[in-house]
Order: sequence, then C-alpha cells, then structure tokens
Amino acid sequence: MTRPAIRSLVFAMAAAVSAAPVLASDADFVLAFPIEAPADAPVFAIELPPEAYATLTTSELADLVVVDAQGREQPISLHRPPPPAPPQAPEAFALPLPIAVPGEAASMPGALELHVRRDAEGTLSALDLRSADGVASGSAPAEWLIDVGAAARQGLDGLRLKPQSDTDFRTLVDIRGSDDLVHWEDLQSALPVLRASSDGRRIERLDLRFERTTRRYLALRPVAGESALPAVVALEGLRRREAEPAPLASRVLEAVAVSEDGLSVDFAPIGPLPVQQAEVRLGNGDGILEYRIEEQVGERWQTVASGTAWRLSIGGETLEAAPTPLWRSGMGPMRIQLAQPAPPPSLVLGYAPDRVIVMANGTPPFRLLAGSARRRQAPVGMDDTLAAIRRRQGADWQPPLAGVGAAQTLAGAAALAPPTDVGRWGLWGVLGLGALIVGGLAVRLLRSAPTAD
Repeated sequence: MTRPAIRSLVFAMAAAVSAAPVLASDADFVLAFPIEAPADAPVFAIELPPEAYATLTTSELADLVVVDAQGREQPISLHRPPPPAPPQAPEAFALPLPIAVPGEAASMPGALELHVRRDAEGTLSALDLRSADGVASGSAPAEWLIDVGAAARQGLDGLRLKPQSDTDFRTLVDIRGSDDLVHWEDLQSALPVLRASSDGRRIERLDLRFERTTRRYLALRPVAGESALPAVVALEGLRRREAEPAPLASRVLEAVAVSEDGLSVDFAPIGPLPVQQAEVRLGNGDGILEYRIEEQVGERWQTVASGTAWRLSIGGETLEAAPTPLWRSGMGPMRIQLAQPAPPPSLVLGYAPDRVIVMANGTPPFRLLAGSARRRQAPVGMDDTLAAIRRRQGADWQPPLAGVGAAQTLAGAAALAPPTDVGRWGLWGVLGLGALIVGGLAVRLLRSAPTAD
C-alpha cells in the first residue's frame, strides 16, 4: 500500500470517528509535549513520558489529547502493556565439580606443562600441572575448568555455586568457553560472586549469568587482584525457561518527606505509571537495609513489595541488590517503610510505557497535551485500520515511533482544579430566587390582611 493510499484510509477512518473537529484549549491542560512525527506518516505512535503520567487525573489516561498546529484533536488509540508474567525460576541441572587449574599455569607457561586427560567422549577425567623436570606443582588454584558435557547441546546461560563453608567472601569472575580446550572465547567479564553477613542478615549472589552458550568447556578465573573462588560442594547449570524480557524504562524518585524517626520516606505522586519492578537504592556507602514499599489506596496504605536493599564494593565495582517485581495499577502516592533509621534511599521504578497510536489527519506540528480536570477524550478503536495496513505492508508492520520533546508548562496546577458545576449552582440560584419570591408574597399577604376590631 502506497503512502497516499494509507493516508486516504486514515482520513476515511478519521472522518468516520468525528464529523466536526474538536478544538482543545491549552488552558485546560497542565503540560504540553512537542511531537517529532516521522515525515509524511499518517499513522504513528508515541510513548508516554513519565512527566505526563504525573499530571493525569484518571487511571484510564482519559485526560490525554494529541492536537495539530490549529489545536484540533487527532483520533488516538491507547495500547497499554500487558501485566508481566510471573518470573519462572531457571531450569537447574547438576554439573560435575570443577577441576582446579594451579596458578602457575597462567603465570609461567614456558616452564610448566598442563596435562589434561579426557575419555573417548571428551569428558575431563584429570588435570595436573608439572614443571619441566617432571615434578608436580602444588600451588593454589587460579582457574576452574568445567565440563558441561551433553547439556551443552541445549545451551546454558548460567552457573550456580554451592560453597563448601559458611564464611563470607567477595570476588569478581571472568568466564570463557571452548570446545577443544585450545581455542577460547570470552563469555562474560567481572561477574560478582559474594556472601556478606551483617547483624544476623545475610546476602548472597551465587548465580553467574551470561549469554547462552553451547561451548562444551567453561573456564572461571577471578579478576586480577581479587580473592580466589570459594571451594564448592556442588555446581549447577542454569537455563532460562522464557525469552529475555524487553528492557524497561526507569524513573528515579527522590524523597520529598521523611518522618522524624527516619523510618518512613515519602515520594511525590507518579500517577498511573505502569510499574513492573522497583529498586530501593541506598543513600550513602555500603550497607544492608530491610524495607517495605507501600502505596496509598483510599484512606489506607497497602504493601506492594518488600525485600532487602544492599550495596557492596568489590574491586572498584559497586554492586547492588537486584530489583524486586512490583505491579501496580493505582494512582496513590508511594512510600518506603524502613526497619532501622538510615539516610533516605531513592526509589527506582522500572516500567513499560503506554503507547498512543495517532491518526494524523491534521496539520503538523503535533503536540501531546496531558493532565486536565475538565477535558476528557475517548480513545477510538483502530484495530480494523491497522489490520488493513498490515495486509498491504506485511504482518510485522508497526506504526513508526515518533519522538517526544521536553515538557512545556501550560496552565500548570490550575488545570487540575475541579471544574465549576454550573448546573448545581444554577439549581441553588433557582431555589434561592424561589425562596425570595415566596417570602415577598408572604409579607404582602400579612400587610394586606384586615385587622380585627
């Protein structure tokens, strides 16, 4: 389908939606966002910026409009992201214990010989290090060799260590892969492995995650200057059960109020932001902090997520706890409740932004207007129009994504003031006028009544 044909289809759809253009007033909205629409694109999409969410007064995003250069509203359709599927634990399967490679194998390759024995199927059976005079070396291991075996055919994208002791440790690990123990490729660098305890609390990061590989042999080596890997009693391979999720946009919230005891931290409202995960980020230095995230629903607060936030430094790298899943569909403000006083943490929210599909039948440039207590626009159904375009353009066609510029203040907070109820005040006026008329008639009747002798 050519662009003129697509444009004709869009104009026909727009004419069916609205016979007369509706003009939107800037005085009715909080913010405006300039839209950098693709050239000559009659249908395009935009992603809602986080500043727009914070101005909305409805969870249905009804106070959003797109206007052209003359202020005429354009037909739009909302496409909200589906709720995230519950995360599935990765498939775990046992692997042979790693074979330790002594330290001199890497530092003195010319004076030492590394002997590796494999059976007919390629399985590692033994490994030792000998000097040029045939004397075995007894140095501490600097690297591990892991034989993945037949599991490599399906691939794996992680390893899980089960340390032998309960002591704390921290180190960074490089991972390489090979099929012949001669040619190696780097799979991942500086992966953290740690266990840390504080005041009866313990945090661990024992999973090493990397891009899926089908290499038969893996080599783990601590980054130069880091401590050795801990001895393990078991080793497991990991394989994801679902595809890697699409990356999320992020919104960082800073505290706007803190209780006197330092245990409650409040944040500014974010509107109907479609949050999928949250991360509590410590204020200063390393530490461990237990938290509870709450959202106000009506007059009460309800817990939407809880966990332990931590930050540790290893070899110049700063490590932090992974985000916790959080799904909210409300609009209430959020706060963090802490188990002990601490510098106010920030709250980092990961979200999948809503998309607005626009049928651009007006004159560019276009703008997105957001936040109004007086204006509402009902989205239109565009499934038939988009399906017709895909039949010509291909099943994978998607509306091109337009850019959204920086927010521009229009009426500001005044646009969020409840509109004056003309009908109610008119009714009160009629009742008041009626009362005056009745009172006047009563006075006249009393004055004109004959007096008794």
